[in-house]
Amino acid sequence: MTEKLYHNDSYMIDFEAEVVSIEKSKDGYLVKLNKTAFYPTSGGQLFDTGMIKDCPVVNVISENDEIIHIVKDSLDIRAGELVPCHIDWERRRDNMQKHTGQHILSQAFVRACTAETVSARLGEDDSTIDLNTANLSDEDIHRAEILANQIVFENRPVSVSYIPGDRLKELPLRKIPDRSESEYRIIEVDGFDWSACGGTHCKSTGSVGMIKIIGLEKIRSTIRLRFLTGFGALEDYHWRLEQIENISNLLTRHGRETEAAVIQLLDERDSYRRQVSSLKKSMLPGLIEDWISKTQMISGVKVVAIYLEGNDFNEAKGAALGIINKYPAAAIIGMNDKLVVAVNKETKLSASDIIKKAVEIYGGKGGGSPQIAQGGGFRPEDLQVLIAHPEKVLDI
Repeated sequence: MTEKLYHNDSYMIDFEAEVVSIEKSKDGYLVKLNKTAFYPTSGGQLFDTGMIKDCPVVNVISENDEIIHIVKDSLDIRAGELVPCHIDWERRRDNMQKHTGQHILSQAFVRACTAETVSARLGEDDSTIDLNTANLSDEDIHRAEILANQIVFENRPVSVSYIPGDRLKELPLRKIPDRSESEYRIIEVDGFDWSACGGTHCKSTGSVGMIKIIGLEKIRSTIRLRFLTGFGALEDYHWRLEQIENISNLLTRHGRETEAAVIQLLDERDSYRRQVSSLKKSMLPGLIEDWISKTQMISGVKVVAIYLEGNDFNEAKGAALGIINKYPAAAIIGMNDKLVVAVNKETKLSASDIIKKAVEIYGGKGGGSPQIAQGGGFRPEDLQVLIAHPEKVLDI
């Protein structure tokens, strides 16, 4: 069994240990030490990185109470050797801030709205907690976030203790451990949260830095919250502020007026779009007459094939239906990477068969009914060739 130095000192970043064994694997070299301060991926927390002697540690895992360090190169490591080891402090600090922050935030939701954490993930970037509730108001989230940060600002001590399994019920634990143990490692956020946990933690809540919730997702009967802590929260604030400042400068508005200015722009855009749509509808009859005047006769079947510029595929579908409702023809219309085919019943053609033929020749995918079908994923240049030579997709 590996002695786990991180259990008693999360701030230890330099230590010496004896190499117990080393073995080659597909992932690199698996190194076991008699003791280690490297934390393995466990309990939702990511592994530490650093150096064993001059060899980079790229992963740390736990198997049967043994800690295995995965290194890229083992040329300078020998079994029985006493080696210096170094933990990447920035990554360790980041993981500590996330883990202690998660304990604080989880307890804050219990106290703010009786929502308990059923699982947690401390990621490379953001972290998440899943709460056992399907409903969470903005007020609930705000109250819990304020409470969590109040605990941070109070700079309460965070302590580690070990208690026998038979005394576990004496503590107001936020969550009862799933496994029965003879002894439990308890992380206490002074007077606020008690949790059985094997992870690395800050010595005080002030070291966590700001706790900021940045997203919410409903997953069946739970709610998943994304959050940031410490320097991660600061970096997130930095880029968000920079973008708001850039947008407000473009709109010549102060930062707090940016949202209203953007809403006004979107309202104006929607109004212009409605006007443009109305104009296009009024112009459609004249355009249809122009398109019909360019009808091709292919094996006795009238075919109107055109390529439209634009981004609103509904216009292409409207044009195709407009043509066949007025004229006994097959309408083949391309726009960007999409194709729509509509056929008048008098043509005896199938729109879905034409789309299938187009997919067969040019790739993409699609389908539909005998009267109207559509496809997408074509190259625009291929569609323009098809429009110029529609006979390629007509089995007549």
